[in-house]
Amino acid sequence: MAASTASPDGTSGAPPRPGTSRPNARARVGLAALLGLGAALARRGALAVLSIAVSGLTAVVLAVVAVAFARRGGDAPVDSLPLLTSSAIAWGGGFLLAVSAAAGALRRDRVDGIRDLFVTRTTSLRGYVVARVGGLAAVLAATVGGGTLLVSGVAILAATRTATVLRTTHATMSAVVYALAFALVIAPVAFAALGARTRFSGYLVLLFLLVAPELVASALSGALPSEVTELVAIPSALAALRSSLAPGSVDLLRAIRALVALLVFAGLALALVRRDVVIVSTEVA
Repeated sequence: MAASTASPDGTSGAPPRPGTSRPNARARVGLAALLGLGAALARRGALAVLSIAVSGLTAVVLAVVAVAFARRGGDAPVDSLPLLTSSAIAWGGGFLLAVSAAAGALRRDRVDGIRDLFVTRTTSLRGYVVARVGGLAAVLAATVGGGTLLVSGVAILAATRTATVLRTTHATMSAVVYALAFALVIAPVAFAALGARTRFSGYLVLLFLLVAPELVASALSGALPSEVTELVAIPSALAALRSSLAPGSVDLLRAIRALVALLVFAGLALALVRRDVVIVSTEVA
């Protein structure tokens, strides 16, 4: 009996049996199904549940603060609550969720047979990468964006002045954009840093990817204009995107620059994830 071979992307090299044909990947598993499966995997584990709980608690606390600010009236910064919430949840419970979902996930999926299951259903590793990274991004967007909308809604309902309502609504839009951008960038970055490495080395790589560029930008702040230095690192690019859309500082050109920088970060991270998936799939068990 001839042994079948496997291609580097995880698909079988053996031809189909007579009378059968390989199913089309998109016909069998759609994008929504892939994201749903990936989201379910991203929510697995006690740490993931804890991170979602932390995000929810953060939203509840800030919703109470929003009501207190609205009742105080006057110069209370009600419209700043959506912006504060998006940062607090993103870099608190949201970041913890990304770390918990990505840490060692690529190797663990190979051992547990999850990667092979995805490859069997989609005939390539592309579906697996889309499910894993896209699923985490979807959960992050729901967690950070949902918490931001909750606090913003409370702030808008509790506000007593029309001007405050309008500013808070405007701030909510910029905060939600921030939440979505955070999810789309941090999901692939977390997998690129943590997916195929040990926890310790992965944490070091993730810390380097997020902190080192900020230090470089700070060192170059005097030599280069802020329009350049704010795009060097992910946290500052995210902040620039939100600030460029926030009330009183709308700058569409700045928003486009920040968005392009974030897309570059996400694209590079996805390429690294794809590379790691191929490396892990060719390792000897």
